[in-house]
Amino acid sequence: MNANDATLTALTTAQTGSTVADPAPNAPANPGFDLILHAAAGSALGSCGASYTLTISAIDLTTATQAWPARTCRQAFDPGHGWELSGPGPDYQCHQTFPVTIPGGAGGPLAGHVLQYVASLVSHGAQIIAIIRSHPFVLV
Repeated sequence: MNANDATLTALTTAQTGSTVADPAPNAPANPGFDLILHAAAGSALGSCGASYTLTISAIDLTTATQAWPARTCRQAFDPGHGWELSGPGPDYQCHQTFPVTIPGGAGGPLAGHVLQYVASLVSHGAQIIAIIRSHPFVLV
């Protein structure tokens, strides 16, 4: 990886406390699930402290609308935001888990809907931009 680049490498839904991708992450009838994000950064960027904004949106593919408000996180390429050497280095990796509470809970108005997450990482000054989307999933 280029020393000054970053990318989002995986975005998956999983049952709460799991790391295994699940196409029905709140089954059987749980009020929430986890969203797991993986990212990578080059050797110069991974611990430099540069700031970026991570935005995560859930899109309801059934109705073609935003399922609930987007999550915006102000973060930095540093250990405090999960960045660590990838094995022996020189690149860096970051794994984050975001707990998700379903508006209306399990069996609520979104039950049976197909959703998909989209995440973007945009650095200050837009010098680094990365976008990823999850596989579609169904709420129960």
